[in-house]
Amino acid sequence: MQVIYLDSRQQSFIPSKKPIVLALGFFDGVHKGHQFVIQTAGKIANQRGLPLAVMTFNRHASRIFHHDSSSTFRYLTTLKQKAELIEKLHADILYVVDFNQHFAGLSPKTFIEKYVIGLNAKIVVAGFDYTFGQGGTTTIDSMAAISNHRIQTVTVRELDSQRLKIGSSRIRKLIGQGRIKEANKLLGHPYETTGKLIHAQIDGLSIVNPSSRLQQLPQTGSYLCDVTVSKEKQKIIVRVRQPKKGHATAVIYINRKAFHNLPHISSLPVSIKWLSE
Repeated sequence: MQVIYLDSRQQSFIPSKKPIVLALGFFDGVHKGHQFVIQTAGKIANQRGLPLAVMTFNRHASRIFHHDSSSTFRYLTTLKQKAELIEKLHADILYVVDFNQHFAGLSPKTFIEKYVIGLNAKIVVAGFDYTFGQGGTTTIDSMAAISNHRIQTVTVRELDSQRLKIGSSRIRKLIGQGRIKEANKLLGHPYETTGKLIHAQIDGLSIVNPSSRLQQLPQTGSYLCDVTVSKEKQKIIVRVRQPKKGHATAVIYINRKAFHNLPHISSLPVSIKWLSE
């Protein structure tokens, strides 16, 4: 999969040599609903013999408009994790847009001309609730008309579970409440956080320094996880301690002694796949 970064301050982008089928969305968590959107685009791409492209953004809109330190928004995936999950869905191209103030101010027509037609997209697929352009109120159903029908659009219906929409906000809440099994069922894959295992210890447990302080973590408690440290994998209990107040961040603890062949260096890569509470 080719990853291409797009900056709104560029005058224009290099279009794909072949027309593309483009799936649009923020895709935080790449949950079952997102997978359905991308798989729908993939089926169309296969039928037409065209490359499948996916467009996402490097940050959530809330980080632009509510960027004070008290912002409670948390991601489900880092950009790296998101790219890995999208690649598993057989995308040929991933466009990563720099979501900044300039991009947020683009009119719907400018977005279509530059980011859709300008990339040689002929068919655009998005979820029923996808919006674009300044103010975030224009829906995918309006895109074909605004483009003077130079592109075709496909709107993907809502996926639900227990009559509730499968959405990133719902999954964030479940994880925040420590309801890992329920969250994983909606994600369609185990929730994962990554980081570095450091030498610092508290009560005999080692601290994991997460890759992103903005990624959602469960509430204070103990959780069964598949943990990989420097390529050695163990199913162990991971402990989380959330701060009681203030702007302190949560702390993740694991038992380093559960791993038997770790190299003696100060910082080791860690992957934590959360399985159950």
